[in-house]
Amino acid sequence: MSRQSGGDALSRYREQQQPPPAAAPTAPRPDYGTQYGGQRRSGGSGWGWGSGGSYGGGGYGGSFGRGYSTGGYGGGFGGWSGARGWSVPGYAARSASRFGIWDGLFLWFLLDNLTRPGYADFFHNHQNDPGYQQWRAEADRLAADNADLRGKLNSLDQSLAGKQGQPRDPEYLPPDTPREVALAETADAPGGSGGGFGEFGFVSILLVGGGVIFLVWLWRKQRGARPARSGGSGSMSNLKTAGNILRQKLSGETYTPSLFRVGMTLTMDPTPFILAGGTTKVTAPSEVSGSNMLVSVAMVSTVGDGAATLHRLYLPEETGFFQIHLNTAGQPDECRFFSLVDEVHPGSEEEWGFWLDRREGMIGWPEFQTKDGKVYPRAWAPGASRIQPHTLYENGTDAKGMTVRTLTTMLYAAPTGAADPAPPTEYIMVSAVEEGSRAWVDIHAGIDVNPAMLSLA
Repeated sequence: MSRQSGGDALSRYREQQQPPPAAAPTAPRPDYGTQYGGQRRSGGSGWGWGSGGSYGGGGYGGSFGRGYSTGGYGGGFGGWSGARGWSVPGYAARSASRFGIWDGLFLWFLLDNLTRPGYADFFHNHQNDPGYQQWRAEADRLAADNADLRGKLNSLDQSLAGKQGQPRDPEYLPPDTPREVALAETADAPGGSGGGFGEFGFVSILLVGGGVIFLVWLWRKQRGARPARSGGSGSMSNLKTAGNILRQKLSGETYTPSLFRVGMTLTMDPTPFILAGGTTKVTAPSEVSGSNMLVSVAMVSTVGDGAATLHRLYLPEETGFFQIHLNTAGQPDECRFFSLVDEVHPGSEEEWGFWLDRREGMIGWPEFQTKDGKVYPRAWAPGASRIQPHTLYENGTDAKGMTVRTLTTMLYAAPTGAADPAPPTEYIMVSAVEEGSRAWVDIHAGIDVNPAMLSLA
């Protein structure tokens, strides 16, 4: 109930942050100093910030003129979409007109109509397409300040998660969609480079032609290297294998690690947690007994911003998680363990402003001060002024199903002061979490853990 109340308050806060019409006077900015008290302000269930210990008094620190219209845009798209009763949302009018070979408004139209037959399938089949990935990055950027768009993207993510593992058809279009409607106006235009064939078609010919040459070469090599067999089963098997490799290369499919599974048990050396005891706010993932400790994984998730992906292994009740980065070989090369320190439920627009205000919001402030008065400088992009926090998208799986979240996050860090070989750094991760219509703030404390300690298989 508290998380739901927080989600309602966050929606009101974002509506409040929308710019007023041009003719309307600008609303006066709330006086946070008076609202929250302290030299600057404090609040948010006691959390605050510090700068040389001067802030707070206790507790936790005391349109672009594009002129889009549905008619006359995209070589017939306007009439096709208009006949289906769709009008262009404001955020779509502010985006690019095309993404790769795809018409920009066509992609926005599909997002607004995911429940129509085949529309969600389009995004699944083209999830590895550079044009789709460009559009998704633009959509995530626009959704940072638009709860309605964020909700639509969450629905899309849930649909895509349910289709993981299904084959992809790079030529797929929804059954009611003509090709000329989906493609950007210049994609099939006559004339231009290659006599109207286009860059995409030229690259496709090169890839397919190269693939055919590769298959013939491999077949002839295998034929010359081995004695003939009745039925030719060996050659055909190798040819099939090569074909699968080529298909994966052309489609962009990648290997998905199977290191992480819901219900798996990790056997760990408790040494770093013993050494960090008393110098950090990190709670060990289990009771230490003997030379090893067992950790059960209740949820597995991926967290990313489009540029990098991290994997999280959550403890039961989400009291903490291991956050792991994989190298190009798919093996862990960095690991941190975070335990939950506090969960805050902002219940009003003012309380959300304490965390997210663009000028003075806690998440993104140069320093973060905890209840015991310790100050943690910002680890991501250190500096003397506030910056916008990172927006991360999390897709998790547990025994109950899928969980999709948006995280507005900042990481802080400070020395532990403990003697070597204890962990030298303690991290504080502060995140505004949105899950469907619910929202809250999580504060986690973390330390670095040697990934070799994890018994992954």
